[in-house]
Amino acid sequence: MNKFEKFENAIHLGPVSCKQDIPVYAHMCTYAAVPAGYTQADLFKSNDIWLDAMVKTYEKLGVDPDIVFPMGPDDVAFIEQLPVRIPGKELGDNELFQFVEKENMSIDDYNTIIEKGFAAWQFPYIASIQNPPIPMDAHMFETIGGKFMETGMHAGMNTGFWAQRGVPTMFQGGTAPAFDTFSMCRSLEPFFFDLYDEPELVKKAMEAANPQIIETALMHAQPGSKIAVFAMRSSATFVSPDMFEEFCWPGLKQMIEAFHAKGVTAVIHADANWLPMLPFFKQVPKGSCILELDGDTDIVKAKEILNGHQCIRGDLPPQILAFGTAEETQKYCDKLIDLAMDGGFIIGNGCEIPLNCKEENLKVFLNCCK
Repeated sequence: MNKFEKFENAIHLGPVSCKQDIPVYAHMCTYAAVPAGYTQADLFKSNDIWLDAMVKTYEKLGVDPDIVFPMGPDDVAFIEQLPVRIPGKELGDNELFQFVEKENMSIDDYNTIIEKGFAAWQFPYIASIQNPPIPMDAHMFETIGGKFMETGMHAGMNTGFWAQRGVPTMFQGGTAPAFDTFSMCRSLEPFFFDLYDEPELVKKAMEAANPQIIETALMHAQPGSKIAVFAMRSSATFVSPDMFEEFCWPGLKQMIEAFHAKGVTAVIHADANWLPMLPFFKQVPKGSCILELDGDTDIVKAKEILNGHQCIRGDLPPQILAFGTAEETQKYCDKLIDLAMDGGFIIGNGCEIPLNCKEENLKVFLNCCK
């Protein structure tokens, strides 16, 4: 199988005859600066610089990747819809960019979304959190819309660049369910008070926003493409299974099913502990999503729950990549290979490659199925 075939085989839970049939994916974005000799500030200057850093990193490692990450840090920072401290600007040139967790969305904004729609609220909100803020004038929608278009163009260009090299990208666009968007924009503590004090208001706003979020995500998606779903506040680390079923799952399920109906795979970026939530993913069509797990979810139990129904990606821990030995890295990869031999599995790292990753460990990881 070529790399595209291996990727699709894993998504669709196909059989694996040998370890060479198992795709290996490094979720690598900011780390690319380190082997390539760039600073973090450099990566934010242009998509071309970031793409060059990715190419140079794989060349230096001597690795031909199976799957690559498609978005540079500047675009990742923008789509998360939180204020961001940028290296070379608010931070030192080689510091990792930082999201600012504070109450940027007001409780009155729920009614704005219900009455006027998600986009009518979203664009002014995003303009307000930029540094400096974008003026609320006639050009504001054009400016924010242009940035969204630029982000999409970069993802498309990067996907095409890697496709010419015979390498698929993990996804071609990104979004988040309304629950997770509101949690980040309101900030965690105020949002949880909203769930307690005004649960019906929050639900109505999510019900109004989620179809518009889905429509936007699918606007340029083609059958066979993948869309990252950053459901980062829907895990058991943040909410109980009962809260998940009431507040999170309806929108997430709606998103997965809408994507699947268009032939699009949802790549659920499932940070933190999702173990109690995994049985819900048996309610959506078989092979409709990929669950990206980061180590807080027991990968063995996750495989037991979802085996034969959904694909899993994970979960080499960052602490092994940063502080472990090559032997420890290989041992953990061997464990993942054993899990992957049943199919429906992509060997990957837990979330992103850390900036202090040892190159020798990264080489072992990326070459574990060669």
